[in-house]
Amino acid sequence: MVNPTEKDLTLYFKRNIIKDHKKIKGKHAPIAEIVDNIPRSFPIDSIYNINEIYKNFYLLVAKNYLKEPKFKYFLAVSIANNSSDLLVQLARNSAIKYGLRLIQYSVYPKTLRIHLLSLKEIKNSSEYKSSVEVLKAIRKEVRDKLVRLEKLVEDE
Repeated sequence: MVNPTEKDLTLYFKRNIIKDHKKIKGKHAPIAEIVDNIPRSFPIDSIYNINEIYKNFYLLVAKNYLKEPKFKYFLAVSIANNSSDLLVQLARNSAIKYGLRLIQYSVYPKTLRIHLLSLKEIKNSSEYKSSVEVLKAIRKEVRDKLVRLEKLVEDE
């Protein structure tokens, strides 16, 4: 039996996001998460580039390790196209403040470029707009920190 909120969420994404946007082709690496001290992986079913609506945003559809819900939906913003340890350190406190996850992930599997993504799991359709705003805020905050760091280096 399908959970009503899962069915609503799936329909919401199919009608409003997935139908209008380009699916990124290729085999994608799974996302790992620690649940009850046990590492669990979420195989990525598909990734959609929603750049037409929001710049540098992606929708990741992952298969759940549990039977219910069948899929998990993650909204992601690319903080940096080439990730580094320095950028992760700059973004870490902001991610903790907003309750987000940071991952270094290759969105386009055929390229060697590793993006720094900030992820927010979407559990119901009403969270979508607020999640977009939070992800925009963290991207802006990290970009501002990077500009300040650049100015400090130039001043020396």
